[in-house]
Amino acid sequence: MSVICEKVPQSEMVEKASYDDVYDFVLVKLSERPKDIPVARKWSMDPCFMPIKHERNAQRIVDFRVKSDDIWLVGFPKSGTNWSQELIWMICNNLDYERATKLTVSERFPLIEAEGVIMNNWPLKDILAKLGSSPSPRFIKSHLPCQLLPTQLWTVGPKIVYIARNLKDMVTSCYHQYVNIQGFKGSYDDFIDIVLDKKMWYSSYHAHVSNFFNMRNEKNILFLTYEDMKKDLMGVIRKTSKFFGKNYSNEQLEGLVKHLSFANISKNPSVNKEQMLIDYENASGRKRKDESFRFIRRGDGGAYLDEMPKEVIEKLDRFTESEMERLGCDPEVRKIFYFNGQLLG
Repeated sequence: MSVICEKVPQSEMVEKASYDDVYDFVLVKLSERPKDIPVARKWSMDPCFMPIKHERNAQRIVDFRVKSDDIWLVGFPKSGTNWSQELIWMICNNLDYERATKLTVSERFPLIEAEGVIMNNWPLKDILAKLGSSPSPRFIKSHLPCQLLPTQLWTVGPKIVYIARNLKDMVTSCYHQYVNIQGFKGSYDDFIDIVLDKKMWYSSYHAHVSNFFNMRNEKNILFLTYEDMKKDLMGVIRKTSKFFGKNYSNEQLEGLVKHLSFANISKNPSVNKEQMLIDYENASGRKRKDESFRFIRRGDGGAYLDEMPKEVIEKLDRFTESEMERLGCDPEVRKIFYFNGQLLG
């Protein structure tokens, strides 16, 4: 399946979207809807807004060879993927706490990332090459939308976990990362403008989430939410363990709940990416704008209420309603787009 990358014309909004040394962007899409992949009928096929550097790797990712025993984690940025990585890896590796302390979660669970988006330790081609020779099972994470993931993901059928988070908390978390890591120089209002114009990385958010929500009943897909993890971590651990065919005692599960608690995860050097942030600052020569910023920042559900003005909340709610209508979303997905503290069930 061929990938098309269309350069986004320069405009005031594209200028607002720029960060660090990223000034040019592309809309990435497939040349057509895959005809031999039944689940593709559930996809919206929205183009994805990406830095222009992704153009050189987009086809390479789509063509990446998938193994049936791969374990994939997918989610929109700042939706709890870092937390979910640790959850999945621990469950699938017999709660090997000792090994988990020796290797960072990024080493244990590498990210297939678009270059020019975030802190890449290695060029993507090197990550893909390393994965190509890695022993099974391979743990792989991506923020890409379903149609831009490897085609074989949908034909080979490995296990996939998708993690979703409500729009407003995700936007709040992304804003802090844009400012403190990406070198975003615009105002808060500028950032909200690019969100609403779908010129934030990986947009469209609503299509990203709803496409996987539409596939939630596929036998190889587990759909989780950040809010469920916050409200009932034990329940999510049990559900995830069952998905991977793992059985643990209540005592073992209680130990994992403690390991995955925000208080412990935020202080865990193998998970919190603090050293990666320091290395990135040294390499880029740019310090965090907010010295107190951490990659794992607050970990609260509904934290946007403390930071987001009422008028911005209303704009994002109108945006969600418009996108739900455009995409023909299942009404149930509203529980994810909006924070209401309710378990998805």
